[in-house]
Amino acid sequence: MSTLKPKDKLQLKNKYEIIEVIGDGGFGTVYSAKNTKNGEIVAVKQFKREAFSSTAECRMYWEREVKLTQAVTGYPGKHMGLIDSKEDKTDRSNPNFYIILNFVKGITLKAWFNDNLRSAKPLGVDEIIKKIFLPLCDYMDYAHRQGGIHRDFTFNNILIVSDQITHDIYPITIDWGGGRSFDPIILQNEAPLIDEMEGSGTVIITPGFFAPEIIMQKPPLPQTDIYMYGAVLFYALTNGYTRVKPTISSDYILHPQDYNMNVSDTLNDVVEKCTEYEPKDRFRIFADIKTALEQHLSGEIGGLDRLPSIETGNSFILRIANNNAIIQMNPLNIALEDGKNLRIGRELMIESAAWKEAYKGVFRGITRCKINDEDRPREQFFIGYSKKENIFYIHEGRNSNPTSLNGTRLPPDQWVPLQANSQISISSTTVRGTFELISVLDL
Repeated sequence: MSTLKPKDKLQLKNKYEIIEVIGDGGFGTVYSAKNTKNGEIVAVKQFKREAFSSTAECRMYWEREVKLTQAVTGYPGKHMGLIDSKEDKTDRSNPNFYIILNFVKGITLKAWFNDNLRSAKPLGVDEIIKKIFLPLCDYMDYAHRQGGIHRDFTFNNILIVSDQITHDIYPITIDWGGGRSFDPIILQNEAPLIDEMEGSGTVIITPGFFAPEIIMQKPPLPQTDIYMYGAVLFYALTNGYTRVKPTISSDYILHPQDYNMNVSDTLNDVVEKCTEYEPKDRFRIFADIKTALEQHLSGEIGGLDRLPSIETGNSFILRIANNNAIIQMNPLNIALEDGKNLRIGRELMIESAAWKEAYKGVFRGITRCKINDEDRPREQFFIGYSKKENIFYIHEGRNSNPTSLNGTRLPPDQWVPLQANSQISISSTTVRGTFELISVLDL
């Protein structure tokens, strides 16, 4: 490959004069350049022929990046749009491939995070959500609706740009070179299980960010980008942690509260749901992630403030299946509002404490993990009792792990009547457990 140098002239649709190298990756080198006709500064990407097995493969990657970049060029927000592209056949045996893009001066999200941590006045979590992660949701939602999967959506392919006038910041997603096209109609459908996915895909990974279907050489899905978005958000919320090398499926699910207890329940849930092992258990579209993040910013906690009227005086028996152990509990040891915690087995707990006055008398189904040898609860579901109606209700927990009632996923933001012998099951948790309401007693 003939390396471009400052002052070199490049003739495409317009003539460009190379200024300097501004980026270098595995597949290509990016230069800043000036349009000699109107003085506009642009970004020129030259593909590295030596990075590909053949000219045909290099051409394929170039054509794909041109197609995907062109598809997102209509995005109404700030972005790097396609200006021009060309296959230079001056040397027919060794053609060069170029893409011309809008020039953007910024630093990678990874570098920005490091600078922010060292800043005397670092940007807080909520401001980071507003200025960076909400705009990224908008951009990626648009990209998916145009039929583009990025597949390498990491902190190295997101630039943070500072407006020279307002000094405000905004994110720019770059490098669609590893992307794939898809039919956006599938956004309406539930994603398949990884084991049921057909075909194979090229493994393009950034350690700590890749989705499980990619390492298993399955074709990327829209939820592949959603997984990587969740991994980037995890990095931001934990001041720089990335996922360790996974050995089992549950290792892929990221829990930022395990590393930063100041992370809100809602943000923790967003990351967990983004990074579920199975694509079908993740958010379906980026617009849903944006809604969840806006819920965090508004301070809302879903339907838990609409608990049916609860009074004291009743108790009930729960049978908890903790892996192979089934433990019967004495109903006299479970009394609403007595503030008593009951430890069940090693990692599962039913807690009868009234942790907030408005939720007095609500039981929480909790799985446990350890942080510095101390328990950290993950709420899986809530159970409340209405003495007026003499009915127990169940509500999904503030956790992304799926909770089902009699085999059916609990609907969001609803208190659902719970009858004796109903079965509550939890999947994708540290410990898979089943909670069963055996009987209701008037004491």
